[in-house]
Amino acid sequence: MAPILLFLIGVMIYDFINDDNGMSAEDKKRIEQLDKDINSVIEYQKQLDEKITEYNKKIMKIDSTISNIKVKKEVINNYYEQKGKEIKNSNAKQVDSLLRSRYNF
Repeated sequence: MAPILLFLIGVMIYDFINDDNGMSAEDKKRIEQLDKDINSVIEYQKQLDEKITEYNKKIMKIDSTISNIKVKKEVINNYYEQKGKEIKNSNAKQVDSLLRSRYNF
């Protein structure tokens, strides 16, 4: 009984010391390669996320410019609409005076 017990303890110690875990060297290489591939994909994803962030900042800047242009367009439209109403309500002399001052002739 004692030799069997010693043998089992020896096998258990061998299993604890040996980190082989029943894997072949080829399996270990495959796992290491997969780990490297996963890490490279994670790094590539980080780069893509940074680019996306940069593009989103550019998009926000362009959206802001577009909004400013829309506001300015509205102001200009209102100005010319007001001038058009003034011309409709003016007599010929006032229109002539307005055109002379506008076009310097």
